[in-house]
Amino acid sequence: MNTANISGVVKDPSGLVIPKAAVVATQTATQRKFTAVTNDTGEYLLSQLPVGDYELIVNAQGFKQAVQAGITVHAGEQLRETFSLELGEQTQVVTVTGAPGLLQLESAAIQDVIQQQQVIDLPLKGRQFIDLVQLTPGITKPPGGTRGGALQQTGQTFGVLGQRGGHNLYLVDGVNVTDEYYNNLVLSPSVDAIQEVKIDQTSYDTEFGGKSGAVINVITKAGNNQFHGSLFEFVRNDVFDAKNFFDSPARPIPPFKQNQFGGTLGGPIRKNKTFFFLSYEGERIHKSQTQLFTVPTDAERAGIFQGTGITIYDPATTDPNTGVRQPFSNNTIPNIDPVAAALMAQFPRANLPGFSNNLLATDLSTTSVNQYTARIDHSIGPNDNVFVRLSIFDANQFNPFGSGALHETLLPGFGYNLRTHTDNLAVSWSHVFNTSWMNELRFGWMWVGGGQSSPNAGIDFAGLTGLQGVTSNPLDTGFPQASVTGFTTMGDPTQYVSRQDSNYEVYDNAIWHHGTHTVKFGVYFFHLNFEPVNAQNARGLFQFTNNWTSSSSNAASATGGSALADFLLGYPTLAQVGVGGRGALLGRTNWLQAYIQDGWQITPNLKLDVGLRYEYNQNVTDVNNNMAAVNTLVPGGQFVIASNDANQISPAANTLLP
Repeated sequence: MNTANISGVVKDPSGLVIPKAAVVATQTATQRKFTAVTNDTGEYLLSQLPVGDYELIVNAQGFKQAVQAGITVHAGEQLRETFSLELGEQTQVVTVTGAPGLLQLESAAIQDVIQQQQVIDLPLKGRQFIDLVQLTPGITKPPGGTRGGALQQTGQTFGVLGQRGGHNLYLVDGVNVTDEYYNNLVLSPSVDAIQEVKIDQTSYDTEFGGKSGAVINVITKAGNNQFHGSLFEFVRNDVFDAKNFFDSPARPIPPFKQNQFGGTLGGPIRKNKTFFFLSYEGERIHKSQTQLFTVPTDAERAGIFQGTGITIYDPATTDPNTGVRQPFSNNTIPNIDPVAAALMAQFPRANLPGFSNNLLATDLSTTSVNQYTARIDHSIGPNDNVFVRLSIFDANQFNPFGSGALHETLLPGFGYNLRTHTDNLAVSWSHVFNTSWMNELRFGWMWVGGGQSSPNAGIDFAGLTGLQGVTSNPLDTGFPQASVTGFTTMGDPTQYVSRQDSNYEVYDNAIWHHGTHTVKFGVYFFHLNFEPVNAQNARGLFQFTNNWTSSSSNAASATGGSALADFLLGYPTLAQVGVGGRGALLGRTNWLQAYIQDGWQITPNLKLDVGLRYEYNQNVTDVNNNMAAVNTLVPGGQFVIASNDANQISPAANTLLP
């Protein structure tokens, strides 16, 4: 996944193959050497070459030495170089020239490589490498409005060749950095720490799988024999800005400050043997947001609807025979429901005239991101190479008016915090047993936590006001959501999603090169601790229309009425609350996958790749069997509750049995 292969054949001037010719690839930046010997068919294979520039040297008894420099290999690439040696002494050198073509001829896979210079030079507004994926044909940007989109602190997801955006597999140095909650990317290395980005779209080798979309792999930079580094800062600031159309002409330009800064340092610990690379990037954004809202006027807050042009009716006066109601005296509600009054006290007052778009609010959204990467590469000997990389990503964000990805418009005081923290470890060891057998062992570990949380978390609104039927769990308390027709939604969102997941994975890949066949086979094991939390409707969702304060309980003949008046009376049209209040899972699952593939070079210009992949992915189970589903096919509904191997259900499910 992180390396490349160079294969080919060595011939004499008459076109006959030369067995036992020595082929040496020397990496230009580190002077690390990789060797191979041609077999009885004249074929050689240089496998598991790290990304970079190489020089190839071919030696055989009775022939001049052949040298070809300037060969660049990319992650997952399969190059084929054929050498025709001239008769003579090995001390004589023949320089081979010829640039590789732009078309990948050794594989049928549809793939693209975004190289280091493109990563550094192409403009990236937020310095997120994933935006460069849009340069590849067949890539589409899915529409917003999903909960997963609201958690994308490391960048946008993309649909590849018609697949959904959540069907891609994201890797860094060949280990998984895909959040299994919404299949988002949760680690975004600094672009100054990226060597290249590999995008396998389809028809890739059986070695790669687990998702139905693309495999996107980021290769981080490694140190070399020269010390090198960088320092940077990118600045955007309101001193360069014009005033927003909706901003007050009498006030100064709202504040906007964005700083992205950091640096890298790489070099040798021991020349030609051990190398290091370090990277840090920070981001700080303070951005003023301006939003228009529709809120009750001061008179409406007091229950006074005179001058609104709406007549409100008292539901307590409903005639049981005709459904007709009598208007409130003076078009005024005499007694406001205490829960409605307590919730309305949290709403800001109108600061513009009129009954709609009468609140202009400006608040500050903030973003703080820190990310660190440390990598060490070491050549144990001519046949063994290892690398270790540790990355940390931590992002904190405050959205005062909700998420644009969810098309939210939340009143001031009801925004939310968003956090993503990711720790990722990658370890790889490649070993060459002989010129025919090679093996790579790779280990990955990731912990990701965070999500959305309310700035009002811990406020026991229900306990203070007597609101019944909603959560009393201190982890999920806060304000309910009141949806009042004609007004901006009031209160906290109905759900805040978060997770605390960890996984580890082990890859073992082997290559056997025999004659004109290159056989790859391997196994993959993945263990996931999946612990999402979704307290959907835990605090309650209440919808208000003019149902109760219209002129009649018969909707066909009803006139007048106000959804706000229904709210002030405490009469919702619809009320919902989550069953149990809190949805939390202590999920566990294991995946075991295996593959084998044969690359048969039938003739110099015809290759056949045949492979088979098998995946066994367990169902997710809960540690305490706290899983249930609703079977709606049974009249009245039915709970289907998970049990353990002894057919025992969790005691927490006893309340569902009736």
